[in-house]
Amino acid sequence: MAKEVILTPIATSDFNNVLEYLTFNWGMSVTDNFAARFNKVTLFLSENAGIYPFFDKPRQLQRCVVTKHNILYFRETSQLIIIYTVFDTRQDPEKLTPLI
Repeated sequence: MAKEVILTPIATSDFNNVLEYLTFNWGMSVTDNFAARFNKVTLFLSENAGIYPFFDKPRQLQRCVVTKHNILYFRETSQLIIIYTVFDTRQDPEKLTPLI
């Protein structure tokens, strides 16, 4: 059964920043492709979260690659999938720690 996927305020801001960056630098076609891919990945995630590897097993944080430049960090609960950040892999990995 599919679970509801929710984005934290940080993840929502990250997602919007990616869309803004893509629109400004690459145009609407690339932006639309990313948005469609993101939606497809989150739909798959809602039904199959268990197949994704753990980033931090004790905290039950998993990761899901959307594109080579964007990774979702999330937690699965009994009823929800909570996405904590849409992380740009070109950033310093140390920036990830306070986000999750």
